[in-house]
Amino acid sequence: MKIKRTLVSIGVFFAAQLLVTLLFLIAGMVQGMSMMDAMTNTMGPALLISDFLVIVILLLLKYCSIRELFKKVPADVLFISIVFAMSGMYAVELVSSQFEIPNTLEEQFQAMAGTLTGFLGIGIVGPIMEEMIMRRVILKEMAKATKSMWWGIIISSALFAIIHINPVQIVFAMPAGIFLGWIYCKTGSLLVPICIHIINNTISFVLMSVGTEGEGEFSLNSTLGVILLISFTLICVVSCIWINRYYAKIKKEQELQKAAA
Repeated sequence: MKIKRTLVSIGVFFAAQLLVTLLFLIAGMVQGMSMMDAMTNTMGPALLISDFLVIVILLLLKYCSIRELFKKVPADVLFISIVFAMSGMYAVELVSSQFEIPNTLEEQFQAMAGTLTGFLGIGIVGPIMEEMIMRRVILKEMAKATKSMWWGIIISSALFAIIHINPVQIVFAMPAGIFLGWIYCKTGSLLVPICIHIINNTISFVLMSVGTEGEGEFSLNSTLGVILLISFTLICVVSCIWINRYYAKIKKEQELQKAAA
């Protein structure tokens, strides 16, 4: 079966989330909490432990290696890649913020705000786990199964959006997954999308912790909002072209060296 690792990875992800969450719920209810209170108060540590558990299992199954997590790229490529993805995601965020999209997990996320377990789960461990599954396993396997890099990116991005469950996150996660998937395919390094993912989630966590997330949004009906959208879009396009030319040049040099040999 060509998609065996994809199915196993998704199964491991949901099984770990369900098992760990259930254990924390039971522990909270034993202490006298209601089910809702137990879910809200234990979401941070449950998320952190389940994400860490998935990482360990994927490493033990050899679906990913430690070396792949730290595969280096030139500093300028890493910087431009971060600029590319972050500007693209901010442009998407600016557009999506104009619509009233339900945030069904807002209370749970607020409970995690400002906590160490919340920060580690959302800002560090979660991004590493998600990039291992979505980019290293699913994107690569879907690309092989469909014989198309873009199908691999689209399918993995769609699954990336679905696993977030929360509507407001789903709308953002789909295009974010495309940015992360493309940059992973270009650089060949899992470290790059991991860094981008960590930066994005850390910024979101900090804003949520200080209570400014969702406040002071720029309307596209205002001049400043339009300027920001155009700026983010242009930065994203220019950096995308730079990355594409950089790797096209490397590929051409490799072909010339191969021909000379």
